[in-house]
Amino acid sequence: MTPVLFGFLAGCAGTDGERDYGVPAELCGVPVDREAVSRLLPSGEQIAVREKNPVPSRHRCQVNIDGKVALVASREWWEDGAGIVDVARGVPQLKSAKLTEDDSYLLTGTAAAKKVLCSSTEHPGHRLFVTVQVYADGVNDSAAVEKVMTSYARSVEDSAACR
Repeated sequence: MTPVLFGFLAGCAGTDGERDYGVPAELCGVPVDREAVSRLLPSGEQIAVREKNPVPSRHRCQVNIDGKVALVASREWWEDGAGIVDVARGVPQLKSAKLTEDDSYLLTGTAAAKKVLCSSTEHPGHRLFVTVQVYADGVNDSAAVEKVMTSYARSVEDSAACR
């Protein structure tokens, strides 16, 4: 686990409802839509971004604001045959989600899950999925979740994880 603090990238003046931290353009080295990430994070003073890899097939990037979990982006290798609904079972915020019209991902105002077009010699017989989960109080923005998930998935597809 490697903590990265972004509090020194000062943002706002420090009154209620404002941010005293800079919003990251990457989540644990994976480029994302910064403006969309901003819409999913609460006000606060300090941001910490930590990578957590509990097992080799799972990589999680946790964003904490003032010590509280606000956002988690994950990439997980599942055995071939697993589908988006299987992945969603592990994401409480997707309990009431419905598949998008093209069946490519699940989405709510606080979470998303998507299959990534990717293969890896390190994970033969597996497929990669990404998830985004919002834990910040009062945040419910499906358009922002979709932008973060889409940019995160695209960046993962272009990364070394998919080679």
